[in-house]
Amino acid sequence: MKNALLYSPGLAGHRQVYIFVLANILRKLSYSVYIASNFAEKPKSSFYLDKLETDPEIFWIDTNFMDGNGVSIKNEDFKVIQKSNNISLTVFVEADNHISLFDSQILNRNNRLLGKNMGIFLRPFYFYENFNLLKDRWYINKLISTWRTDSRIFHEILNPAFDLLDKSFYIDEYFTEKHKKTVWLPDMFQQYADRLVSEENLEQRIWIEKLNDFKNLNEGRKLLLYFGTPQQRRGYSQLLELALRNDACFIHCGLRNESSESDDAIRALLEKENRLFETNEYIIDPLCIEYFFKSVSHLVLPYINFMGSSGVMLQALSYNIPVLVPEQGIIGYRVNKHNLGLTYSPGSFDVQFQRFFNTPADTFSESINKYMHFQSADHLESILMKALAS
Repeated sequence: MKNALLYSPGLAGHRQVYIFVLANILRKLSYSVYIASNFAEKPKSSFYLDKLETDPEIFWIDTNFMDGNGVSIKNEDFKVIQKSNNISLTVFVEADNHISLFDSQILNRNNRLLGKNMGIFLRPFYFYENFNLLKDRWYINKLISTWRTDSRIFHEILNPAFDLLDKSFYIDEYFTEKHKKTVWLPDMFQQYADRLVSEENLEQRIWIEKLNDFKNLNEGRKLLLYFGTPQQRRGYSQLLELALRNDACFIHCGLRNESSESDDAIRALLEKENRLFETNEYIIDPLCIEYFFKSVSHLVLPYINFMGSSGVMLQALSYNIPVLVPEQGIIGYRVNKHNLGLTYSPGSFDVQFQRFFNTPADTFSESINKYMHFQSADHLESILMKALAS
């Protein structure tokens, strides 16, 4: 039996989906899988991680007591993990966090990591910055002390020159178009993981009936959906305010954590007018999830200073629902290039919001279907199976 290591000190949010999908693909390839993570970050209840724990060929390594909880692990300590567990293949689930580890291999053959090593990069955000090396002299001075952890230097110079990883995956297709020695990888959003288990939760389907009643009560109003745990960078507060200002309804599918006083005040006003719907529960039933997404005709994602990919956006598109997103970063690039909805600049949100809802959703259907074939689970599995098998 071959041994593979999934290295992911972080366990929050999308990382659980990535670990689950990757572990299942590696098991299909007859690997025993070792998952190295910070157990202190593991949620009390995680559907995907709990599923993995039932597999006798999946083993767990706690990174909680390593440098930086495993994020800033030293070269020699990492090779101890690889050697002691006879690892032939390592996949760094969020490779952006380990640039200093990769760079430690430069100019010293004894520092080369063991076996085959692959990384999945989610955040080469510098790529979207306006940068002029001649003007940004401060950047050159900074590199004297930070070159080992600098994302731009790693992706543009060091990794291509020294082949620090056997394969470098990026979920940003625009980035891979502009860089050699890179492999594009579809983003692994929740629907990919759900496809692997098809787990039904009949008890949760009561939410379908409740949501249907809520929609009937608010017929004619705009419906704004927030999917997942509230996060400020994902525009939770902005969406609440938007519902209040536009006589719209706010639908939250997911657990509700502690919120600010201003958020709670808006929630109270919406609830008083029967314009607030919350599950306060982590929804796993695929039919229930699908119903929540399809309850809205348009999805607004008012992300703040966000350059990366969005699993929620991809999930909405998989149900043929157009999106309104900021114009910057990969989500803005995708929406504009492939006609997946509309984008807005900092000063144009209100105008674009009205324009978005005044545009029939089926205007975007054909282009959304074409794009989601590109982002399909079959395409993802084909790319990964080919890379991991080799």
